[in-house]
Amino acid sequence: MAQRRTILQILSSIFPLSLLSGASGCAQEKPPAENTPGRDYYQELGVKPFINAAGAYSALGGARMRPQVAAAMRYAATRKVKMKELHDAVGKRIAELVGSEAAMVTSGATAAMVLGTAACMTLGDEEKMEQLPDTTGIKDEIVIQKKHRYTYDRALTVAGGRFIEVETEEDVRHAVSERTAMMFFLKPTHIGDNIPADQYVGLAKELGIPSFCDAATTTPPGSNVIAGVSEGFDLICYSGGKGLRGPYSAGLLIGRADLVRYARQNAAPNDVSIGRGMKVSSEEYLGMLVALETSLGISEEADFTYKRERFNNIIEQVADLPGVSTRVFVSESETNELYLDIDWDTNIIDLDRQQFIDALREQTPAIEVRLLLFSGDRIHLSATVMDDGQDVIAGQVIRKVLLEHA
Repeated sequence: MAQRRTILQILSSIFPLSLLSGASGCAQEKPPAENTPGRDYYQELGVKPFINAAGAYSALGGARMRPQVAAAMRYAATRKVKMKELHDAVGKRIAELVGSEAAMVTSGATAAMVLGTAACMTLGDEEKMEQLPDTTGIKDEIVIQKKHRYTYDRALTVAGGRFIEVETEEDVRHAVSERTAMMFFLKPTHIGDNIPADQYVGLAKELGIPSFCDAATTTPPGSNVIAGVSEGFDLICYSGGKGLRGPYSAGLLIGRADLVRYARQNAAPNDVSIGRGMKVSSEEYLGMLVALETSLGISEEADFTYKRERFNNIIEQVADLPGVSTRVFVSESETNELYLDIDWDTNIIDLDRQQFIDALREQTPAIEVRLLLFSGDRIHLSATVMDDGQDVIAGQVIRKVLLEHA
């Protein structure tokens, strides 16, 4: 007994007594009631929140999760099930929703690319799976169009893949050999395709090579997932934390049942796999499923209506400012994203676009708008990540910045 008191005295000098109240038994954790004021964690940490009018960029935390997704994740956080059973059930449900043979939840679209590539390289051979990224005796060549080389294609090399670049159908036929593991396709691209998707898929099937498509950024609308699957790629991946508004760190890998099975063999919890560290939690499994279900239930028309309302609230704040003009438009891309363009006469408002962006970042709350790199040096706002009420605040902040330089 004296020894126990000594231990408790030592612990009490390190931890608050409130944390030791359950030392003689199991402490009963009571989560704070929802929708009640609690700790301001960001303020405690000295981290400055902002209103995201830029879009679902990874560096800005991805998209805002839908309430249904957050509720599903809270549900999973308090209920334990066997992970394999959950992954089986979620994968089956997702496959049914999009019309595919199989599906799996991954720790992001990049992880889906790593696992999908490993699946095509090993084809279920456990010895080869354990050997990666050493590709001795393993198919490791990835056929890719030169126009489809991009920042994230490095994920295709994690398991040991090597690129064979092509530009024409004839190039593809000459490139494919006994070393070819898969044919990769990117959508969308800013510079187009030498070989369009339908022709590329047809070539892959003719040549007996698995085809893989990175369609991570082709949502919203959620129906684009079904459209992508219907194009016939053997594997296709999507980001969960962007257009689908699911968990930031989750993604989807969808396609042929055998290849999805091989991808799962190359992932956690297999302790000798190349993807051992690419874990997915039960919260993410369930959250990703609900994100897809919810997205598929929202039409592009309904999505645009919501975003136009947000933009109208911003426009109202600046409409009377001399020299200021606004325009809502649909981008010409796979996602048909809606943007608000704001411009002004620099003879009236002495402010260039980068100065405007910098000024917005200095406000409280700060506002982030689309990067000039992606907007063609225009000021573009996205409503994809904005919550109700944030549009009005964003408009007020924008008005304040413009007036300060008028």
